[in-house]
Amino acid sequence: MASEPSGLSGPSPDGPPLPGRADRHGLPTVPGIPIPPGASYRPVQPMRPPPEVTGAPPHDPAVPPPVGEPPAVEGDPFTLAEHHTRAAVTGPWWAGAAPAHRRQVLAPHLLMLPDLTWWTYGAWARWYRWHPSDGRWVPCPPPGAAAARRSAVPVGPGTMPPPVPAEILPAAHDAGPAPWPPRAVAGQDVPDALADRLRQVVTQAALTPAADYPLAWNHFLHGTPSTIAATWSTMVWCASVPLFDSEAENDLLGLWKPYLAHPVGGPGRLRWLMPPPLRTIAGLYAERLRAGRPDAASQIARNMLMTAQAVRDDQRFEPKASALQAILEPVLEGPGIDHPAIPYGDQAMERHWSMRCPPALAPTLFADTAPGPGFQLALYDLAEAVRPLCGDPEDADFVEPRHAAVALLAADLEGYRPDLATPIGEWLDPETRGMLAAVLREPGHRLRALWPSRGRPPEPFRPADAEEAAAVLGAAAAVDFAWCRLVHDIPIPAGGFAVPGAYAATLGELRGTSDGVETP
Repeated sequence: MASEPSGLSGPSPDGPPLPGRADRHGLPTVPGIPIPPGASYRPVQPMRPPPEVTGAPPHDPAVPPPVGEPPAVEGDPFTLAEHHTRAAVTGPWWAGAAPAHRRQVLAPHLLMLPDLTWWTYGAWARWYRWHPSDGRWVPCPPPGAAAARRSAVPVGPGTMPPPVPAEILPAAHDAGPAPWPPRAVAGQDVPDALADRLRQVVTQAALTPAADYPLAWNHFLHGTPSTIAATWSTMVWCASVPLFDSEAENDLLGLWKPYLAHPVGGPGRLRWLMPPPLRTIAGLYAERLRAGRPDAASQIARNMLMTAQAVRDDQRFEPKASALQAILEPVLEGPGIDHPAIPYGDQAMERHWSMRCPPALAPTLFADTAPGPGFQLALYDLAEAVRPLCGDPEDADFVEPRHAAVALLAADLEGYRPDLATPIGEWLDPETRGMLAAVLREPGHRLRALWPSRGRPPEPFRPADAEEAAAVLGAAAAVDFAWCRLVHDIPIPAGGFAVPGAYAATLGELRGTSDGVETP
């Protein structure tokens, strides 16, 4: 019988790793060094030794390959470095080159600012900053102020840049812009076609006999088959930002209303649903395998796959639905593919599934496989979302987007759990960590001017149009989901968080609607 998933409530059973041992992500730890600073930016996947390079790559490693015409931007080293890096990684030799060769090619494109920080464009189409006070590379949006960007200098004679870890070296799929900006389900109508497809999947899942698909989750009514739980968990997991509108014309949550033991409630219209861990979804399937019912396990996997396919055409679900589809399709093609993981529990099954995720989609699993890096990338996305609100980069009152993102993070922490700033700050670089602490500590801090007031963003930080408001709404909610997952899955507060609520209200006003989200 499928038991209630422990990941849906309560702290994670995983404690801090022992020094010198591997942590739960397979990362070795070193005595005296905390695990967050050394964590990988990619989930653990089976690794093969890189092909041995017996000769020089097609180009001299010390000289970057030809990259064509530079972009028409003068005096901006960050734009030029990003252009040259993207061009280099698309070369046919890049995938087979050893990390040392890749570092040599990219070394001329590392940048240093007057504050002695180093910057490189790397994995997942993000910039990374190295701070001299702790010697870590952390995802960080590049400076937005024009003067700061112009002050960057590349590696010069006698300059020794810090080594770039292999895990943040870019791959070919990082040559394009950062994919999948976070978008909340709320704030935009769900297409009729998507709702109809999902309704058919739920209806079919409800036809399976509960005796063959037992379920012991108190989230659902007694007698509900586990196939219904599979479709529910899959839909919520596939949402890029599972923030829903309970009064939308096509209320997706309402499709499962006949089977839920308790309504998905809360004040207001917005419904915050913490996505279930991937191990929860895998556990429904693994339970039937352990019970000697591979036929039932295949049916559960089929229901999950149909759910992912039903929502995949919508950009709010597409990235994670595509990843889950890639994971599940081999199950139906070869039912015995997951048998080696059965004796070792649901977490082992989760790792087994994660290994089938295509490398380009790996960030979609970070909430499950690497919540620390997942939080870092979410904060990066929030900085990019608020960039249009930060003013003119040439003006003295321009607000750095990464500073604005920290201010909004602090606003939601202050209203719920300011005591968590310390463990969350372990995943930030020294400047950002200190800024977060200062904003929370000092009532008169200048960045508090960006905090919402009376349920709305301050006028200077009000989006100009609905697209900007939707971008900040999705990115701010994604950050809140990420840090709640990071600190042992603490529950979302009943009323949600202040920053996404303020931008949801503004989005409704910009669209001429009420209650902060789109109405029929």
